[in-house]
Amino acid sequence: MENNIDKFNYYVGCIFAVLQNSFPCRAGLNFEEITGCEECSETISSSGYWTGRYLVNGEIQDMTKELEFVYETVNWLYETGYLIGSVGVTQRGKNAFVTLSPKSLEILKVIPSSIDASKKGKSIGQELSEAFNSAAKEQVADIANKALSYLFKIGWGALSGP
Repeated sequence: MENNIDKFNYYVGCIFAVLQNSFPCRAGLNFEEITGCEECSETISSSGYWTGRYLVNGEIQDMTKELEFVYETVNWLYETGYLIGSVGVTQRGKNAFVTLSPKSLEILKVIPSSIDASKKGKSIGQELSEAFNSAAKEQVADIANKALSYLFKIGWGALSGP
């Protein structure tokens, strides 16, 4: 991805899609799954330490920075009220056990104004879920960007109530 904003938008889209599919239950987010990496023989060293090395598209890569970026994205969503639950660091590593907040649900229910609602257009959440399930990275980022842009357009306070 070109820059941090594009990468952020993509991961927001992935996170929202995962959580929409499990709503209203809280889900333990799997950062490896979100980044598309799999554990391999080099993920844990022979002395039992995590190396950050995972299998990605058939190649072993250091995913430390990417996994940290996903964690920080989740943490930002949590701290700004898009997620409810817990995000933190324990002896077992960084984790998030969360669900969507009312604010994020409102965004996901929006049907873009460019679509005639009388024609039963898809909500942002439906589009996001379909794109995530088909692994369309650019589309996930574009839809998440649309959702976040909607929030800024209507204003931060509009979704939080009186």
